Amino acid sequence: MPDENELDRLDPQPVEHKLTTGLTVEIVRLRTRQFFRLLRVLTHGAGPAMVQAGLDFQAGAEKFTSQLLVLVAMSIPDAEQEAIGFLQSMCKPAGVVDKPDSQLTKPEKAANEALWAQFNTDLFNPELDDLIDLIELIVKQEAPELQALGKKLQSMMALFRRTGQDKEPAEADPSPEQMASRESSQPRSTSSAASTGGRTSASTTSRSVGSGKSSRQSTPAASGTG
Repeated sequence: MPDENELDRLDPQPVEHKLTTGLTVEIVRLRTRQFFRLLRVLTHGAGPAMVQAGLDFQAGAEKFTSQLLVLVAMSIPDAEQEAIGFLQSMCKPAGVVDKPDSQLTKPEKAANEALWAQFNTDLFNPELDDLIDLIELIVKQEAPELQALGKKLQSMMALFRRTGQDKEPAEADPSPEQMASRESSQPRSTSSAASTGGRTSASTTSRSVGSGKSSRQSTPAASGTG
């Protein structure tokens, strides 16, 4: 039989908090956009170092909640704008009529506008007490889901490492087709060949050994006249 905490999570009751200004706000549930805003707080602030230092997803629920609360609180000073955006996205004015504008009566529409105007003013620069109280309520509400998500991510990363998917694949030997493609794409070697562009020496007939004398005829001596 599910215990009381499990039943509460299946049918959660709205968590409300009264600010020092007198406005009562309702804590909404963490969804995708709010989760991304929370990650911005942690990654822009002191989160990464503190996660490595001791955020244990395998710890007991109470210990994990305490660790997460400290982690978020210590990340806020270095992620001011991200923290305020996350806080505003996790709250809404209590008592606001949640219907499309087209279905609101004039009094309902006027009341909603007044509540949202005060909400935007009070949470633009909230009191420190309100900031700490809201962060604590949000973390306690969402810690079980965040811890379960963290365990799931750790299991996925462990499987990722076991199967070697975190390492770069070794380069496979090229196939014959790849080798042929590489060879055809490489420029062919152009070794210097004997030039045939200029004049070539005239071919001469080799002489026999016996005809090695000069082919020039001797000039006959001039005959003297008596």
